[in-house]
Formats: sequence, C-alpha cells, structure tokens
Amino acid sequence: LGQSVGGHAIHMDEIFATLPQYPPEQNIHGIFIDGHGQRFINEDCYHGRVTQYMLRRSGTRFWLLLDQSSYVEQPFQEFFRIGIGATGETWAEVEAELALPAGALTGTVDFYNRHAAEGRDPLFHKVTRWLRPLVQPPFVALDFRIDHALCSTFTLGGLDTLPGGDVLDAARKPVPGLFAAGRTACGIPRWGEGYSSGMSIGDATFFGRMAGQSAAIAQ
Repeated sequence: LGQSVGGHAIHMDEIFATLPQYPPEQNIHGIFIDGHGQRFINEDCYHGRVTQYMLRRSGTRFWLLLDQSSYVEQPFQEFFRIGIGATGETWAEVEAELALPAGALTGTVDFYNRHAAEGRDPLFHKVTRWLRPLVQPPFVALDFRIDHALCSTFTLGGLDTLPGGDVLDAARKPVPGLFAAGRTACGIPRWGEGYSSGMSIGDATFFGRMAGQSAAIAQ
C-alpha cells in the first residue's frame, strides 16, 4: 500500500528466523555441528543468531550434541519437531548413526572437550559457565535439520522512514502525508543475525508514537 503511493521499501530480503536451542538452558552446554561434523558457532548466543548461521551454511543437516549430564526433556520438542537424531554409548556410535565422515564428529567433540575441561573455547569463545566436557554417556544428537524442524519466521524489510515516521521515496525524500511504523516500516532490526527479542516492540511503541505525532502535526 505504501509503495503504491511512492514509498520505497528496503531490506526486503531480510528475515528473522529461529529454531531455538533453549529453553531448557541445559542445552547451552551442548555443541552444534553441521552436516560435516563441524562446530560453527558459540551455543550461548541468541537463538535467532544461531539459526541465521545455519541458513548461511551449506546443507540442511544440523544437530545439537549433548551428554547425559546436559540432556533433559525438551519442552517444545513436538512443536518445533526437534527429535532425537542419534544416540550412543560413545561419540563414535553417534557419528556412525548420523552417517558422518569417520573422525569428523569425534574430532570436533574431542577438541571441544579438551578445552572445555580447561574452561576455554578457543574457537568461538562460549562463556565459561556454559563450558562442560561432554563425556557422560549415553550421548545424544538432537535433530535440528532446517528442512524438517519448524522455524518461526517473520520479515524485517519494510518502508524506508525517517525517525519521525515520514516515509521516504527511492531518492530518500519524504512522501507528503505518508507515515509508517512497526513492521510496515524497516525499523531498528534490519538484519536477521542482529535481531533480539523485543526489538519490534520498540518499533511499534516508540516509533509508532513518533509517527502519530508527525501525522498530527502534518494535519
């Protein structure tokens, strides 16, 4: 509607997507691996950021590796369709059940465990409180395949605006009498990996008031 009267939309290719690895918080003790058995992110970061990094990587297969000390029942397992991809008394058994290259998963886990025991994560710098060697069997790989599990998503693009809600055209000139805020505008969260819960509330409340004031003044 805004575009039909001259408004210019930006960042229309950006989305927020999440396949949350927590709650429960015990999952943060685990490590994510991709279809090559490689770790790719610190698991204590915001779940939306984790999902963005999944979308960046090749392939659709991802798992969260946990041991007995860190695994608990997953409260949203059915909703998000996060099942158990593999179990085993050794990480080699899990690796074989997932049909990963020999030594890929086990090498990743061995490297992580060795440094976690020292309270370090030299690759991705997970906070110390979440570092724990994954050494207590049985072991489990939770299935986070993005072509199977259910991701929550919404778009981040929208009309280009000034802080006061004035909608801009393609030349970044205000369109007379046109104002926007909230998810109809492209507000504070413009890139999926930088989104955090609640940012859209600020777009709707604070900038909604600003847009309303601008519209009232324009009248």
